[in-house]
Amino acid sequence: MKKLMICVFCISFIVGFVAHAQKVPINFDKYHGFTGSESFLKAVSNAYPDITDLRVIGKSTMDRPVYVLIISNKKTGTPLDRFVQLRNPRQEPVDNVPPMTNDQAKPGHWICGSTHGNEFTGTEVCLYTINKLVTGYGSDTEITDLIDRNSFYICPIVNPDGVYNSVEKDLSQRGNSLMKDDDHDGKINEDGPDDLDGDGRITSFRYKDPKGQYIQDEVDPRIMISLGEKDKTDKQRWSVIREDKDNDGDGKRGEDSEQGFDLNRNFPEVWFDDNGYQGGTGDYPTSATEVQALAEFFSTHHNIMMAQFYHTSGGFTYRPMGVSSDVTMHPKDIAVYDLIMGKKYVEMMGDDMPKAWMYPDSIGDYKKDLEAKSGNKFAAARGYEMPRTWVVHYNEKENKRYGFGLQSDWAYQEMGIYSITTELFNYRMDLPGNTFTGDDAYTLFQHAALKYQQAKANGAWFQDWKPFKHPELGDGEIGGWYPQYQSNAFPGEILEKICETHWLYEKYRASLLPHAVVTEAKGKVVEKAGSYRIIEVTAKVENTGKLATNLTRGAELPGNRPDVVWLIGDRDNVSFIQGLAWQKAGVLDGTMSIPGFPKGKTSNEVKWLVKVRGNTPLKVVVSSMKGGTNAKDVEIN
Repeated sequence: MKKLMICVFCISFIVGFVAHAQKVPINFDKYHGFTGSESFLKAVSNAYPDITDLRVIGKSTMDRPVYVLIISNKKTGTPLDRFVQLRNPRQEPVDNVPPMTNDQAKPGHWICGSTHGNEFTGTEVCLYTINKLVTGYGSDTEITDLIDRNSFYICPIVNPDGVYNSVEKDLSQRGNSLMKDDDHDGKINEDGPDDLDGDGRITSFRYKDPKGQYIQDEVDPRIMISLGEKDKTDKQRWSVIREDKDNDGDGKRGEDSEQGFDLNRNFPEVWFDDNGYQGGTGDYPTSATEVQALAEFFSTHHNIMMAQFYHTSGGFTYRPMGVSSDVTMHPKDIAVYDLIMGKKYVEMMGDDMPKAWMYPDSIGDYKKDLEAKSGNKFAAARGYEMPRTWVVHYNEKENKRYGFGLQSDWAYQEMGIYSITTELFNYRMDLPGNTFTGDDAYTLFQHAALKYQQAKANGAWFQDWKPFKHPELGDGEIGGWYPQYQSNAFPGEILEKICETHWLYEKYRASLLPHAVVTEAKGKVVEKAGSYRIIEVTAKVENTGKLATNLTRGAELPGNRPDVVWLIGDRDNVSFIQGLAWQKAGVLDGTMSIPGFPKGKTSNEVKWLVKVRGNTPLKVVVSSMKGGTNAKDVEIN
């Protein structure tokens, strides 16, 4: 009997394991690049057809697809246009407006990586997040609920050309295109730096130069230490450039990787300043095809309420704003950002928590203290200085904007989204068993990193310097870190730890999303007249999610709106006596209390008086742009 029970247990365990086994294997021992990411996305889409949809939302400069993987239960969510049919559809051959998909009827969460092509740690976090979501669906109750109730839009690579060159070619490319005909063959973006030593890799070239800005490290001469412009030294000076030569006679070498648009300066938010200065790159906002793809997607997916734009590196998160100061934000939005989302992030990162976040009821006292001691008027207005791991783009000390055309600012100011930008990987903290502080922290990191890559990768991430005679610069040495390992999280345990931390954080943020539901839909017959009935309909709608169904000023933004409640019935058999077919429900507050602000209404009640022919059924539908769509049949007494 005992043997039988053991066999049954083993069979059950094996069946259970197979049921939730990983259908698309993935590991993070190396970077996936564009090619590996594309293969993984296609495989996941094929393996999980009930909860995923892979879309191409645009093309790169070199015609590579920009992918978005939608993760959401396709059987849940009912768009409003399923209930409100077109009264006068267009006739052929003119197409009607395409119908909404189920994912658009649920709160949306955007996550993307590699806006800058050489900052592809974010791509890896996106792939890790995808894997956690699809493999957890059906076996993890929290993940299952998130996918049933919400829509995740994950774009692992915003800049396909930059990632392809940075990983597949090991040629660091920040912008979206090299955009240069370096060898005058009439083609752009295919030349790149020259492999001078013919080893198939592009590293660095260092040479002695009395005006150089580098010196060799005394402990390990493989390491080059950068000098400040005003630093004086009696040591031998060196210049360090990318392995390359001057093909077009302009006197420049190694500059091609920075050509093209900086995609995080090409969004519409304050692309010009008051003096007409072109702050963003490109000829006009969204002139980059990749940015245009994102802008169009956001414009047709107003259900997106959370957005994460992953960059590298630093080990901290920017919250808006960058093109302007906190005075352009509503104080309640700042409270949600800092006292809710920021507090959680700082806690997960193990950073020191501002006292005002721990004791928000005493924030008035902290404001007074900062007014007396701090030279930062913005910190004094808030009641706290920002911690190291949760900061603003804006230069508060100098009261100066960070930049122009920033994606996170655009998403917040123009789309009404809780958007953030996380700079992944902190060299001071993320190398296992090491913490580096002080002015020489980066040099100490270099020492440890060289030992680490020797132990973990048998030295494959760094090329020892070797003598080489440059065709233009003369004697020097070629070597150094291979480009893809220079600033990104090292693959393996370091990368996986970063992936796990930020997947958990985005899962937390998804749990904050609003959810508008119809909790009551009742009809009372007040009069009968032949084949008609006069019915008073009462509906109650409620937000069961933690955050409100819009940012504080979100409903006022062009393209956004407050929540509305519809009474749906056969329009030929229903006429409205009191109340329109739809009525405003305003913005429904969430169940979570926001420190420093009074609790708003989480529910609202609306009424209609309608004339209904026969037993025509009625349905109440609440439509919230960011809180989803929900319907309930009217119970008529």
